[in-house]
Amino acid sequence: MDLISLPVSPFAARVRIAIYAKDLPVNIVPPPSGWPDSRQFRDLNPTGRVPVLLDDRGALWESSVLLEYLEERFPSPSSLMPVDLFDRATARLLVQHVDLYLMPPVVTLADPRADSAGARRAVEDLLNGLQMVDGLLEGPRYALCDHLTIADCALAPALFAVAVTADRLGLDLLEPGSPLDTYARLSREDPHVDRVIGEMEEGLRRLTRAR
Repeated sequence: MDLISLPVSPFAARVRIAIYAKDLPVNIVPPPSGWPDSRQFRDLNPTGRVPVLLDDRGALWESSVLLEYLEERFPSPSSLMPVDLFDRATARLLVQHVDLYLMPPVVTLADPRADSAGARRAVEDLLNGLQMVDGLLEGPRYALCDHLTIADCALAPALFAVAVTADRLGLDLLEPGSPLDTYARLSREDPHVDRVIGEMEEGLRRLTRAR
């Protein structure tokens, strides 16, 4: 089994956290040369995005789908879902909030083609998204319970991307001492989160040196 991934992608990063936490025999590989427009890559994933999981039955994509697939296929020894049904629904809700309300404005702000009006709207949307997610957190180190869940897999890399965006634009997006700010720091006490955030940091350094 292979995961086509890029170090700095928050979407690929969440799947790597799950793979490391479950200690799965999955090879982490880069996309093929010429992606995302190459026919080879589009044959695997018509969206032209990472991550893509190459399973023995074919390719799967969309990172939230991959999180649930890996959890259902490999439920033990390390489950990434809470035991309580309401908490399970909340974990899925947090993943969806990240996908709908955090990452779209982060992607917009990373696009050099965005005009000033679009950038302002993206900042407002991102602040609103952070406030919504902040209200869903239940713990300082893990989002919902006393262990890593799919919510953490999605949220921790997204907050790293938010911090990078804030630093690049000179903005204060995470209020110091807020639950989200505390979570962003303490989540790295989990070794799998820390490993992946470290990969994202190194990937960012490589991109910076290449420019």
